[in-house]
Amino acid sequence: MYTLAYYFGDTYVTYGGLKFAIRLSTKENIYCPSPEHTQTVEVNGKLQLTSKRLWAAGGQLSAEGSLALTIGRNDDGSFSIHGQGEHATELCKSLLIHIIGIDITYFDADSDNMGRREFQYPSGIHPLIYPGRDAMMPLVMIGERANESSIAQEWYALSKDNLVRKKGFAAYYDMEEQAPVLILSFEEDRRKWTNQIELPEWKMGKVQSRAQVVAERCKDLEHDFGVRPFQNREELQWIEDIRVVVNFHGEHWTGHVFNTFHDMEEQLRDLCREMPGKHILAFLPAWDGRYYYTYPYHEAGERLGGEAGLRKLVETAHSLGVKVIPMLGGPNLVTRQFLQENNMLDAVLKDTEGIPQIQNWIDWNSDLSQENMGYIVNYGHPGLRDYMLNKVDELMNKYGFDGIFLDGAIRWSNAPDYSPFEGVSAFANEFARRHPGKLLMGEDGYDVLWGLFGLFATSWGPLGLEHAMLRYTRQTEYLAYPAFNGSSGIHEIGWNWSSIDKSNKAFTIPTLTLFAGDTKRYDDEIREKLHQCTNWHLETRNQ
Repeated sequence: MYTLAYYFGDTYVTYGGLKFAIRLSTKENIYCPSPEHTQTVEVNGKLQLTSKRLWAAGGQLSAEGSLALTIGRNDDGSFSIHGQGEHATELCKSLLIHIIGIDITYFDADSDNMGRREFQYPSGIHPLIYPGRDAMMPLVMIGERANESSIAQEWYALSKDNLVRKKGFAAYYDMEEQAPVLILSFEEDRRKWTNQIELPEWKMGKVQSRAQVVAERCKDLEHDFGVRPFQNREELQWIEDIRVVVNFHGEHWTGHVFNTFHDMEEQLRDLCREMPGKHILAFLPAWDGRYYYTYPYHEAGERLGGEAGLRKLVETAHSLGVKVIPMLGGPNLVTRQFLQENNMLDAVLKDTEGIPQIQNWIDWNSDLSQENMGYIVNYGHPGLRDYMLNKVDELMNKYGFDGIFLDGAIRWSNAPDYSPFEGVSAFANEFARRHPGKLLMGEDGYDVLWGLFGLFATSWGPLGLEHAMLRYTRQTEYLAYPAFNGSSGIHEIGWNWSSIDKSNKAFTIPTLTLFAGDTKRYDDEIREKLHQCTNWHLETRNQ
């Protein structure tokens, strides 16, 4: 439950048929307005609450500081919410808005209900955090139950923040208030914590049209962050010719080889007898030896054919009109050995408290113990970013790749040293400058990243409410999409692939996964699959 085990003592104010309260979270505690030091006035149609002292622990503690909450109505009837907080001695972390008056039934934060969370009494709805896999936009749709006097209704809550900072959406049932409570949370950039904090505008209201609400976020993306619609990215229009992404899995973490470079080359020849090569993009996971094992050295796997074999594969692909993209570790993993050798341990992605984030959630060898392979890293670190840019230059020059793939592009934390978003953005912009027209592809991605990458691989979606992702970029199916025998190859999900096959086919470039010999072993099935892919085209809705 996202409430406390006692009555906290929030000061609620009523406005427009809803009740609102504000809380200040510091590095040390959580506070609300002190009732004895609070006044509420209405000025020019806006309700203003100000408190000149803070309350904590249900009134058992108090502190020097202040809180302010301002609520107004826009011309369309939506609410505009602002706030401020200050503490005399403690660093201000976040501001939370609590709202009562919506009989909450669910949250939606993604397309096709993939991001839907049902309200469970009394625990409510666990937090959806932006930026991340739960909320790829700082926007959530909120279902409201029908009652005797109204029909079922949707609300929305949208942050108008013009910076990438943490947002949270949650709900719980408050036993004291006897009502569901909506929580909207804003957390300040960890690098800028001071004794004061200001809340970027929250806008919320009843949904007349989901498309209109999403369009407002898109307008913010384009105005505040310079995100360009895909149709205006002339250098990437060749992606529209791609009809199938072929996953050529290389070497499993345990050393099992699914394809050598020669195997990949031979199968590409077979594919191009059935489909023009310009419609094929060859994606190479684990081309650089044991998957995840040596990131980010990224050298051609010797057991797969080494440099000569990889160079010949790319040459053959290009002669057939096929484009080739290798997978790089990206923010998802860098080995401890590499960081130590290069004096880069400070490039590790840290949480808000500065604790390093370890890459340790996969049992690659099935010995019932997860591997501790290294760290998630922060591309905001200039040394790491320079290394990766130089590595990409080396690979592009040596093999003539048509772009690169970054694993775990979505990795984000409110880190105290570097901004992961600023780092990935700087990497993407420099990549585009050095390699114009080449493809930057990534795993997953929140909305501000959509304009930096030309293609995403993800296991559901398209990402974002109302398929908003497709306004800015394109999507293909995840690398775990199975081969014809049902195996996900190098991916940790193994044979249990059906749980990740949630992409909407009409909006997702099809994927074909091949192991050595598959074009002979499954000749008829592959021919039929390629025929289906040839006729595939992207739905134009919501672009």
